[in-house]
Amino acid sequence: MATGSPSSKASLASNPTPNIAASDAVVHIEGIALIDAPLQDVWDTLLDTSTWPSWNKFVPAVTIRQQPEPHATQVVSPILQTGTEMTFHVNMNPTSSQPQPRQDAPLIVTERHPPTSNKKLGRIVWVTDAAAQGRIMASLLSAERVHELCEVEVQDADGRMRRMTEVRTWEAQIGTLAYVVRWMYGARLVECFELWVQNLKEFLENKTRG
Repeated sequence: MATGSPSSKASLASNPTPNIAASDAVVHIEGIALIDAPLQDVWDTLLDTSTWPSWNKFVPAVTIRQQPEPHATQVVSPILQTGTEMTFHVNMNPTSSQPQPRQDAPLIVTERHPPTSNKKLGRIVWVTDAAAQGRIMASLLSAERVHELCEVEVQDADGRMRRMTEVRTWEAQIGTLAYVVRWMYGARLVECFELWVQNLKEFLENKTRG
């Protein structure tokens, strides 16, 4: 059974995205968490955007604009797939107790590799949707986000080895507007990415205990 040792945020800082080297990124943000829940449960929750209002304070709502497979009904699946076209409704001040205006971010899923019984690793990538952004905006800002989930063995306080799920996420941004993003939102995005993985951890661990 494939297992690994927990990573660190420092190691994620050098990770590329599929088309952006870490050294080329104007903005590079990371988040990492160890979750005391089965890998498959974490994967299913992350990919099911209908659960996000229950845990994701950074992106509490997602509109699925189009799925790659045609549907017999008018109900669009909330599950992320390769080719899913979606819009994130982003809350850039997720720790505020007051209602906040949301910013829309059009994205498309370009990779989706679920974990298997043999390979305890899942990976999903989404990027800015250039077609939805428009040619001018796409030339000014491009972003790519990676999530990797893997099963790891961690020693508890009693010296016993336990299986947990490590969630690693990082995003790289390039383009002229990425400098504006870094200046205006750099520190806030660091907080939001950490909040994303911690929200996911709390939601799943509370669900497991319940």
